[in-house]
Amino acid sequence: MAIYKSKTPTKDGRSYYFMLYKKDNMGNNKKYMSKKYKTKIEAKEEEAKFIIKRDNPSHTKFKNIANEFFIDLAKIKRESTIYTYKKDYHNHIAPYFDEIDILDINIPVIKNWAENIEKNNLSVSYKNKIYNVLKLIIDYGVKYYGLTTNYVTIYGRFKEKSDKIINEDKLRYITFEEFNKFISVVDNNMWKTFFIFAYYTGCRKGEIFALTWKDINFNDNTILINKTLNEEIKGKFLITATKNNKLRKIQMSKTLINSLKEYQNIVKQYTDYSDEWFVFGNSIHLSKTTVDRYKHMYFELSGVKEITMHEFRHSHISLLINEYLKSGQTDTTKFFLMMSDRMGHTIDVMQKTYMHLFPTVQNEIVDILNNL
Repeated sequence: MAIYKSKTPTKDGRSYYFMLYKKDNMGNNKKYMSKKYKTKIEAKEEEAKFIIKRDNPSHTKFKNIANEFFIDLAKIKRESTIYTYKKDYHNHIAPYFDEIDILDINIPVIKNWAENIEKNNLSVSYKNKIYNVLKLIIDYGVKYYGLTTNYVTIYGRFKEKSDKIINEDKLRYITFEEFNKFISVVDNNMWKTFFIFAYYTGCRKGEIFALTWKDINFNDNTILINKTLNEEIKGKFLITATKNNKLRKIQMSKTLINSLKEYQNIVKQYTDYSDEWFVFGNSIHLSKTTVDRYKHMYFELSGVKEITMHEFRHSHISLLINEYLKSGQTDTTKFFLMMSDRMGHTIDVMQKTYMHLFPTVQNEIVDILNNL
């Protein structure tokens, strides 16, 4: 047993690690290299813990491994990622696994959990995010607690039901005409500004919730997007960096500028007004349930098909694609390059999600074939 020092330390200065053998799922010895630590002493202590857990699988409850997993994960993952993982863990994993002995987790246990998750009205992609959190916790148990098998991996991921039609056209959005019909029935100044903001910026829901007045600059008509509000865990919330951990400035349209200025003039009448206030909600941010309730009410009044808050984001991009094409431009690379900064997405994600909204792309392909 020895501690090694890497020639390529991590960005935060961790370079010491250990290497040991442990049995894989087939019972064969396989070399295991630990993560890196800042000091040789720390690496030595972790090596000793690893050996104890490897050679003496302990009868411990799942929640103990989960707690240790999150402590270690916090050393390498950003705060918003940890918060999201913990939210999924507390809501969808802890109720089923916390009190189970880790050595009692097997295929029937995983199957029972998966069947209960299937009963919830969740998308397959979200169910697989929950699956990934559970898999990572069990992986941690395999590495540090002597577990020999990750039955979560063996059971497999959630899949679409065979009778469910999957196609790109499932991307839902409302047109400019539909939005105008919807917004015409919104009789409250804050809610009118809120939905105009969502439609004319395409910001993520958490980014809108976390927005403060000091983030809005009427001198150059820009909005600074530098944080997001994560959804509550047992009544708590957390404001963290944006999804991709990057700041971005987006330009405001005249419609949005006028709406925000009019609304701010009303808010400024409060004697305790502060630019630290949330734009929507004042001293306390809006809640998801409140937004959903008012959104549903106004869609019902307007007669327009209801969309989710995230689909306001799709609607914004669809609007810009239509206007881009109306202007006679068809360069999709240029469009997605411009939009990636505005939306906080990579160009690759933008193309995969929205390329099918460019009807001219198919026409150009057919033209190529017709000219053969």
